[in-house]
Amino acid sequence: MRITAALTCLSALVLSSTALAAKEESQGGFLGLTAAYVQTNDADESGVAAKIVFGPNITENLALEFGFMDFGKLSYNEPDIEFPEDINDRPVFVGASRDDVTGFAGTDSTPGEATYTGPSSYHPRSILLNLRYRFRYTDSVDFFIKGGANAWMADVEKQNVTAFGDGTKVYGKGGKNETSGVELITGAGMMWNPVAGLNLRTEIESTSLDSFHVERSSFILYSLGLQYEF
Repeated sequence: MRITAALTCLSALVLSSTALAAKEESQGGFLGLTAAYVQTNDADESGVAAKIVFGPNITENLALEFGFMDFGKLSYNEPDIEFPEDINDRPVFVGASRDDVTGFAGTDSTPGEATYTGPSSYHPRSILLNLRYRFRYTDSVDFFIKGGANAWMADVEKQNVTAFGDGTKVYGKGGKNETSGVELITGAGMMWNPVAGLNLRTEIESTSLDSFHVERSSFILYSLGLQYEF
């Protein structure tokens, strides 16, 4: 359902921009590069994203914006472990999904054990398609809003931790899974034009990532960069 809605949005963007282009003379194009601080409560560590944007200015105010974005590496800590008082009982991985944990009780000769297998990190890369509408504030300052689709893919690195009832734990290879998705992305920002053809661009964007191998995670990106108009 989510992917269908995003693809519908993509189609609407392309069709509307084509119709507008037929009515208005082209206003040239643009090429920009930005870096963004990535904020999320759904990963333990996030980094800095980088983005390239380009496309045509369909009218004086409306632009069709294509882009490539590298989210940087997103990492997860291993869950906390509660070890039992009786070594024959299974340890508990605090906050872990039930589907990520296997284990069994111990015997007189072996302690209980539990194994957690879950994501340790992933590095999403995206193809972006947006419509951006700008509002003239002064001769050198414009504000804009934008919305569109974020088609992303990543390799998810997994971690494997086995904990035993006697308080010990060992690490193993968790493997890797390829994953991808299509999400909505929206944003708003400002462009300042200190020199003819060159804009300082700052913006805030909101998007999410969600797939079979990645639980739904929401992100806010605070971006700053340069955009060249030609």
